[in-house]
Amino acid sequence: MLHDLIYALSGHPGNVFKETSVGNFEVVAGLPYISPNEEAALNRLLILGTRFMYFQKFMKAHTSTLYSHSVSGAVVADGLRQGCYLKAFCHGLQKVLSDYQHCLLEIEKEILADPHLSLLYIQCQTDKYHVLFDTLADLIASIKSRRNHGCQILNVLHMHSRSGNMFVKECILEIMYHCHAVMYKQLGSWLLHGLLTDRHSEFFISKKRIQNPSCPEYSGAGVKLMERFTKPEKHEFEVSFEYLPAYIPPSTAHVICFIGSSLHLFQADKQDFCWDVVNQDSRLAKIQSLSKDNDFKLAGILHDRESEFLNDILKLQLAKEFIVKDFEMCIDKIRCAVAKELWTLCIEQAQLVSYLNMLKDFYLLGRGELFLVFIDEAAPILKTPPSRVTEHDVQQAFLRSAAKVQIEDEMPFQLFHLTIKSTSQDKSQPSPFINVNTVDDGWAHLGMSFKVKWPLHTIFKPNILEKYDHLFKFLLRVRRVQSALLRLWSVQMRKQQDIDIANDNLLIPSHEISAFERLQWKCRSEMQFFVDNLQYYLQADVLESHFTNLINKIRTTDETMKDFESIITAHENFLNALLSQCFVMSSAVCTSLIEILDLCQKFCNVVITSSLLVSKEDVFSQVSKIWETYNKKTFVFFQVLNGVCTNQCNPHIAQLTLRLDYNRFYSAMISKSKEATKSLF
Repeated sequence: MLHDLIYALSGHPGNVFKETSVGNFEVVAGLPYISPNEEAALNRLLILGTRFMYFQKFMKAHTSTLYSHSVSGAVVADGLRQGCYLKAFCHGLQKVLSDYQHCLLEIEKEILADPHLSLLYIQCQTDKYHVLFDTLADLIASIKSRRNHGCQILNVLHMHSRSGNMFVKECILEIMYHCHAVMYKQLGSWLLHGLLTDRHSEFFISKKRIQNPSCPEYSGAGVKLMERFTKPEKHEFEVSFEYLPAYIPPSTAHVICFIGSSLHLFQADKQDFCWDVVNQDSRLAKIQSLSKDNDFKLAGILHDRESEFLNDILKLQLAKEFIVKDFEMCIDKIRCAVAKELWTLCIEQAQLVSYLNMLKDFYLLGRGELFLVFIDEAAPILKTPPSRVTEHDVQQAFLRSAAKVQIEDEMPFQLFHLTIKSTSQDKSQPSPFINVNTVDDGWAHLGMSFKVKWPLHTIFKPNILEKYDHLFKFLLRVRRVQSALLRLWSVQMRKQQDIDIANDNLLIPSHEISAFERLQWKCRSEMQFFVDNLQYYLQADVLESHFTNLINKIRTTDETMKDFESIITAHENFLNALLSQCFVMSSAVCTSLIEILDLCQKFCNVVITSSLLVSKEDVFSQVSKIWETYNKKTFVFFQVLNGVCTNQCNPHIAQLTLRLDYNRFYSAMISKSKEATKSLF
């Protein structure tokens, strides 16, 4: 009978020990030579056989599920998806169960050697497996009930490994060792080459497909003037927290994602970023030499240290237990090496500072003289809604403006291009930013694109360029109003000079002017004061100061602090600070400011075209209404600024309010308003 028992404990029922309808092993009822106590002891032992048979069936169902023609995500059995981690789990389970099989083999040898051994001996030798098998059964039941897949299996193993029974803990760690082997192989491919080998979508780093906005074709009379420089679609990577094991900190997962993403961006699709010689420009030629003199960079960012890091990962894989501290130290070591290499590649060799200066000159209107001329050149083209040829005409106007200020031969004009988005494009791609143009003319659809050169595409990503584009639209909106007010001042001065000359000839005192003219001068003067101070605040207090800080941070980095990730963070903080301090992220402040700019533009248009109107009374009435509304809007704008400054303690807003309220004019108006409100009660 003992031999039949050993056979049943191996998962094979017989004549004495049968399998019930529910899949359990039991002693055949009614055997005369087995006492009730012995039957109870045998049935308890047979639980091991039941469990072992269950484990064998589970392993058989999931061990041989990966084939070259298998479909990713296919459900094979028990509602579980096929994958490498599940297969590794089965291999680890087989390794653990082999110790149980070896124990049964030794027991059978002992029984053959000594026929007088009792059932108690078998119970004693197999007792420790009861707790283990119960734990393994709970573990498998948890995986099946939650439909765990990939790295999620590691989470379940980690939870069951926290056991006070050292034998159970060692067995669970043995299974985790096999599953970790899969994770470390994926980590090695990802961290050293930027390759995501995850056919069955099991890793905690996942690939997301992002459809880029369709890149405009610059065409005129059916001819392309510029090539598309972005792909219709590309890949980006993110941390899938649902697959992230609980014992790996999210911060470490983000570092892993950064390392692999950086290597992937630098080493994939390099042919899409060609190095074009443009007008023999020395700066571009210097950047071009990167692709010729540094082939090892293109072959692999970590080419010189791949074997070193591979050995570090192998040591982690061979460890019996996962140590978070050792894992983080290894990841940080790779991150430092990658960040330093990418820093050298982008900052020193690709001349990032030169490109940042170009972005400042064009997107942030650093070349003020160029855009002043461009506003005049493009005004006739953009005063009406755009057509198919508007983009071509605007680009030509931009090049003519550059020629007038003698910068047409510079390399940036090969990288920057003015774009016109149609109404359908604007509706299909809603912007997260506030619209700075309320009139549906060509200016409302004007934008700018930048042809990113490899390897700077890791810094100037599409979402970053979108922020630059919105800043360009806002700053150009302010500059247009300032230009219109300056043009109006010139018209008023010429007109006043003509009146003075005429009055001198007729011996009429020149100080006698009409109320209408006095209103025009007062209105224009106060509007220009407001816009000039706003423009100075934007360019000097915000743009120039933050840009100087960014450049200083890049240039003052010493050898031990060369961290590419810190440069990306500094650049993103720089852009976010610009968006915040230019008020384009504050709906209340930006909306109020745009309304004031619209009133200034409307006033300029009314006064400039007043000579074409028959009735001056109508013009006076329009100007009076604009002036009245302007005073209300500026008062509201100042109140909003004061409220934001008081509640949020923003020093940049306090700087602007100080410039606008230098003579305490708005403060006095607020005080009078408060006193009038109190008198009502």
